[in-house]
Amino acid sequence: MNTLAPIADKLGKHLRMLMSNHDGEVVAAARSINRTLKNAGLDIHALATAVEAEGGGERLSEEQIAEVFRRGQAAGRCEAMNTEQPNWHSVACECAAHDDRLRDERERQFVCDMVSWTRLGGEPTEKQAKWLRSIYVRVRR
Repeated sequence: MNTLAPIADKLGKHLRMLMSNHDGEVVAAARSINRTLKNAGLDIHALATAVEAEGGGERLSEEQIAEVFRRGQAAGRCEAMNTEQPNWHSVACECAAHDDRLRDERERQFVCDMVSWTRLGGEPTEKQAKWLRSIYVRVRR
């Protein structure tokens, strides 16, 4: 079920107000969008994810995510991304630094576990690495 469905009409109206020529109306619309999302227990990331899910944004394949990860094209803020063999601890720490962009408590716990596990050189399993890479690319956008 689309979690935005109950507030979709209200969001649509506020989004259209962003096209106003009056700066005050644009700011009010942006704040109203955030308020509407917050009252529904959501945030701007949930809105962006919903838009992407509907095909409104470019979705990266797992291969593309891995390539971005390997080449360090995600803004170059983590030195670990500029090597062929990633430093998993740096990646996990970078994800943890963007706690507000993690989707839910399960994802937060996973990232916390990865920070602890990789601190002394532990490596994630293939499945964990795939999930950690996708989180890294998403939170860095």
